Amino acid sequence: MNKLNSSFKIANLITKRLKGKLSLEEGLVLDEWKYENKENLNLYHKLSKNPETNYFKNEEQLETVKKEEIWHKINTNLQEKKTRRIRTEFLKYAASIIVIGISTFFLINSIPDKATKKIAQISPGKNQALLMRDRGETIILDEFVKLKEDGLEINNDGGHLVYTNNDKTPRQEKITYNSLIIPKGGEYNLTLSDGTKIWLNSNSKLRYPTKFSGKERLVELEGEAYFEVSKNKDFPFVVKMNDIQIKVLGTSFNVNAYSEENEVITTLIEGKVEVNDKRRNQKEILAPNDQFCINKYNGNFKKNNVNTDIYTAWKDGRFVFHNEKLKDIMTRLSRWYDVQVFFQNSESKDIRFSGDLARYEDFKSILEMIEFTEKVTFTIKNRSVLVEKIH
Repeated sequence: MNKLNSSFKIANLITKRLKGKLSLEEGLVLDEWKYENKENLNLYHKLSKNPETNYFKNEEQLETVKKEEIWHKINTNLQEKKTRRIRTEFLKYAASIIVIGISTFFLINSIPDKATKKIAQISPGKNQALLMRDRGETIILDEFVKLKEDGLEINNDGGHLVYTNNDKTPRQEKITYNSLIIPKGGEYNLTLSDGTKIWLNSNSKLRYPTKFSGKERLVELEGEAYFEVSKNKDFPFVVKMNDIQIKVLGTSFNVNAYSEENEVITTLIEGKVEVNDKRRNQKEILAPNDQFCINKYNGNFKKNNVNTDIYTAWKDGRFVFHNEKLKDIMTRLSRWYDVQVFFQNSESKDIRFSGDLARYEDFKSILEMIEFTEKVTFTIKNRSVLVEKIH
């Protein structure tokens, strides 16, 4: 009976996650069950019909890693046997390279290795996406695509998916939806049928109608995107993130709404937008250079005037950090380079950095620039990164 009750509980949690109504505490319970064993993970993906799992296998490989268990092993091992650490030539101006203990690498990857094995090059992200069409068809956008349906043309070339509506006759018709899914290590551009341009960052998903109809232009976002909305004062554009909505008439803005983050962050570049928390009936009007941060769980919010370049630089091929905590920097880097990050000591998470780096640099080069400050050092093994504070 207990096992049956547990099964019903898990099924209920998966349903709530799909509906976007899962609390933080419930999410922790579901994740604990999901990572308990391979069978649970496979069942979770089957029940949730997660398309990324079928098309981007690296996502599943990352999810199967039990971060906390591995970190416990790494930390215990480091306490028992203090090993030498890698210091790069860049950090010490051609100083000698010290090799870290191989045992840490064993624990991160759970496979045998050799001390002489070279660190694999981790390349930056690239244009890659999965298009899910209304009828269940899925298309990996790794080559030229040209489709036609009901007066609509869909073309894909060079990392840009474009919807062109050639049927200018207004008529009532069934709305069909597409979804564009961006994996970790990916990015993509999209032009909707109304001319609105969207830049989607890594590990993001956008659901949108192929043609707009009704009283508003509604799209649904998970992750991060930059919008340049086609102006139409009689046809407002709405971006929905579960209970939070952003309503605009024609403007440019950035939205950061990753499911694993506590806040939805809206940064307005030009125009005017209204941020609406439907659950708590809260509204706020933003002006250019305003940034509005709202906590998804308790509704607490703050509005600041910011330098918008810091928050939109990603779409122009740059990482810009301004007095930002290392844990937040590494979160952004982990999505783009598709790596996992482990911190050896918690105090290193709060060290702050500022910088302006090229987004398409090799990962190792990015880390060397941070190491040059002599505040932290990094150890890389395959697609895992260990961060350690320098005392």
